[in-house]
Amino acid sequence: MSSPVLGFDLVRLPAGDSAAEVLLRALASGPRELDLLAARHDQGTRAGAWDAVRTACANVPQITDVLAQVANGLAADDFGDDVAGARLEKGVVRVLQGSTIADADALVRLVHHDVLDWTWSAPLDGGPRLRTEVAAQAADVLADAAVSAYLGDRLPDGARRVLAHPYLQAARDMPPVPSAPEDLGEAQAGVAEVLDRLRRLDGTDRACLRAVAEASRPGAGEWASAVHDASWAVHLSDRVRTAAAAQLLAVRAFRAGGLDAADGAAGLWNVVSGVVHAEVVADLLSSDARAVLLRPWEAAFGTD
Repeated sequence: MSSPVLGFDLVRLPAGDSAAEVLLRALASGPRELDLLAARHDQGTRAGAWDAVRTACANVPQITDVLAQVANGLAADDFGDDVAGARLEKGVVRVLQGSTIADADALVRLVHHDVLDWTWSAPLDGGPRLRTEVAAQAADVLADAAVSAYLGDRLPDGARRVLAHPYLQAARDMPPVPSAPEDLGEAQAGVAEVLDRLRRLDGTDRACLRAVAEASRPGAGEWASAVHDASWAVHLSDRVRTAAAAQLLAVRAFRAGGLDAADGAAGLWNVVSGVVHAEVVADLLSSDARAVLLRPWEAAFGTD
């Protein structure tokens, strides 16, 4: 699961910015942080909470199911007139606010095997990869907290507290989450500028962004091709972790700037995510692809 796709989930969830914070802390964690997290691990209490997670996950609609229903309706010409078409669009946006692409298991895999990939040893003679008990317990604490925020009020209060409490206790002894990716070069200065602008949005700014998102509808055609080029550049330049941090910080800035789940579902996250991705690889992306991704942002705010 790519970081822009995960961000699309998080900006549409009530506590998505809290899940982003947990994942940012996981990205920034080193041996000291793992020790602090593992010290709070409590296998006995978390097992019962995960029973509640399984129940909650069964009731979360998946975007693939929503889109399949829409496709079936289109095939049956259920939305052929203007009124029905407008109703369809509003209904899809409304459902998208409460559906997800990922799930609890995907978040667990992300934390254990992607974010904390450095804690695993290289396989020896074809055997399995190994890691220490401290690393495994720390990953549990981080994944539990991310799942707690991801599912939010779909979980009973008690289960949510059990899953989040160890992380919150450990975080007291850790430095604050950074406000920008720490390994950006001079060519990527635009990332911090975009994040700062997002955090400081006022009513006029939000109105401009919404109008641009409505007019441009990023998500298909040349925009999708430009996002693909940016994602490929991120991969080839080994900036996957940097790009992930930038996207997660954009989720938090999106919320801090007063944008909400309806904005995310209506296409505004695509605008923000595309700009951030372009700036992470500003020194590598073709001028044409970068121009496509920055066009909606510049339409809203102009160019410096």
